[in-house]
Amino acid sequence: MLMARPDAAAAPDTAGPPAAEAERPRIALVAPRNMRFSPTAATSIDLHIHETARWSGFRANITVFAEEVEAPFTDVRTRFWPQGRSKGHLERLLEAEKPDLIVAHQHLPTAARLAARFRQVPVALVRHNFQNPPRNFVSGWWKRRVFNRLSAIAFVSQRCRESFEAHWPGLKPPVWVTPNGVDSRLWSPAPEKSPILLFAGRLAPEKGVLEAALGIEAVLAERPDWRAVFIIASSPDHADYAAEVHRVLARAGDRVEIVEDARHEQVRRWMAQAAIAVAPTQGEESFGRVAVEAMASGAAVVASRASGFIEVVGDAGILLEAPQAEAIHTALRALIDDPARREALSAAGRARVAERYDLARSVVAFDRMAEALLVASGALPAPPPGTAPED
Repeated sequence: MLMARPDAAAAPDTAGPPAAEAERPRIALVAPRNMRFSPTAATSIDLHIHETARWSGFRANITVFAEEVEAPFTDVRTRFWPQGRSKGHLERLLEAEKPDLIVAHQHLPTAARLAARFRQVPVALVRHNFQNPPRNFVSGWWKRRVFNRLSAIAFVSQRCRESFEAHWPGLKPPVWVTPNGVDSRLWSPAPEKSPILLFAGRLAPEKGVLEAALGIEAVLAERPDWRAVFIIASSPDHADYAAEVHRVLARAGDRVEIVEDARHEQVRRWMAQAAIAVAPTQGEESFGRVAVEAMASGAAVVASRASGFIEVVGDAGILLEAPQAEAIHTALRALIDDPARREALSAAGRARVAERYDLARSVVAFDRMAEALLVASGALPAPPPGTAPED
């Protein structure tokens, strides 16, 4: 009984809901604090929320609640609370909206607070990274109580879900996977790829920016026909680290272009041109959206063998056991020297995204979760017995 979703070949209709939609259940998507619900500076969490609101079969009745930001997304219905002052303001906004379902992203205390405040409304939590195991008995007991206030818990990857269920068995709420996705009509390769090595990510040690810079510096010295682009989101907490990355990249001169705090449209344009994308995350990766974007854009991917990348990339890219500079250098040099392999990985990556992560498919998981919660609460009638869910 899922509501109609947009066809993959047609853009979602973002006009105001017709009169018939007004009677359908209303859904509130709540962004965490300190996010940037804006096309100029969106985080992966903001993008997940925005794309869900755009592509869901319930889209005509979805409202996003987020912190005030300059130049916000304008193609979805939004309500904003003052910067740094969500508590109280958010509750008043939700009371005025009267949603039938609240989906809070990432921040467990907010989800629990809303579940306690809106007891007649199902509240789900969507987590975008791994949930830590209990620190001790008391911490585990308290957090179990918090989790059990919720109507559902969702993660952006199967790996995160499996880790959560292993560390937190026996909870009452069902656990779902609602993955990130991309619009394959927007994330697509240029007619002809350029000899560009691309890094895109936050300028922080856990993203492996320095390792990427050192590996790319070495390969550029050996392959003069290639150049690199680093699209980096600034991180004021890592000023010394950022300075070291810039020193390494400066040694390559004009062979490296640094693009800071780029709009998402800029990222798409560079992804479309790049022949190879590098994502050497140090440690665990909960999902790996950058790999999805790169594969959709036809770039061959070199990434860490970290949880999220294993799930997202599979055998459609090169996964490094130890994503250090030497290993990155070796993998990049091998791909540069083997155009046929680059082409094969490009085709495999695009096929994998089309099958698993195109928004027309990935948003189905959210719609199924939302429908189940709305049916359980009585906001939607139950489907007829034997009705198969729509694929």
